[in-house]
Amino acid sequence: MKYQAQIIGVVALCCVLGAMGAAWQFYFKETFEQYRADDAMREALERSLKQLEETFQGYKPDLLINEWQNKLQPWRNAREERAVYFNFGDWFEIDIVPDETRMLKFWYNEELDKMTMALYRMIYEKMGGYDRFPQDIPGLFNIQREDVTNMEQVRINLAYMSFATSVTEFLLNANVTHVESIVNWPRRIPSLFSQLLALQTVGLSFTMPARDLARMLDDLRQQPRYFTVEGIKITYPYIAYAAEPQLNVSLLLTQANYRKPPEEPEGAAAAGAPGRGMAPARPIVARPKEPGAFSKAWTWFKRNVLYMN
Repeated sequence: MKYQAQIIGVVALCCVLGAMGAAWQFYFKETFEQYRADDAMREALERSLKQLEETFQGYKPDLLINEWQNKLQPWRNAREERAVYFNFGDWFEIDIVPDETRMLKFWYNEELDKMTMALYRMIYEKMGGYDRFPQDIPGLFNIQREDVTNMEQVRINLAYMSFATSVTEFLLNANVTHVESIVNWPRRIPSLFSQLLALQTVGLSFTMPARDLARMLDDLRQQPRYFTVEGIKITYPYIAYAAEPQLNVSLLLTQANYRKPPEEPEGAAAAGAPGRGMAPARPIVARPKEPGAFSKAWTWFKRNVLYMN
């Protein structure tokens, strides 16, 4: 009991020193290190500023910026001139004039039906039937009907219906004899091209004569706008037949559309650049469920009976 007060004092002093050490270790030490780092950054910035002042002494910033832009503008002009080559043409073109006296959904469904009937009529006139083309072409391009509620959705779906019609017309003009499948890819904007190009790819699987295939590929090569075949597979299983070769072809056909950088002013685009702007890109939507037997029968009746009449 003689040294009780001294022991308590020593213990209290140790607790205070321990608390101060913990505060330094876990709080003040990190704060002071950050202060030292900020001070080093300040000194580095001051040295850089002083160096810039000595290097560019007597020069006006506006003159330097104008000189830099003058060197950059020829590259921009060349890019805009080449941009005319990259466009979707009229493959997504639509003429939207909705009837304001009618509900948008009813007007849209009527326009979609007209485009669908015109599509199948074109197939029938060229092929003499519908059995040599995939069923439900609008469904292959994910054309929505029931869930369309606003003008933007109408514009996107009708644009892709126009694209479906253009792809079908392209195949018919190429003299295909049978189309196995059509697969529309989502719009791509690859960083490989600095996000200046939007790529639209469609996968095609069809049968056609060898000479027509050669002519089709040569026509694509001579188009005034960008087309490319990214991949192609050709098989000929009927080599023993004494007839004109009918080739089984699978290919990826890609188009590209130029995208003006958003930081550039609106007037920076060249005069020949695509005036209608980039065709709309649609978000990926889940494919609809497989139709039932009644729906298939009704579809067959419309295509083979109603459309023919």
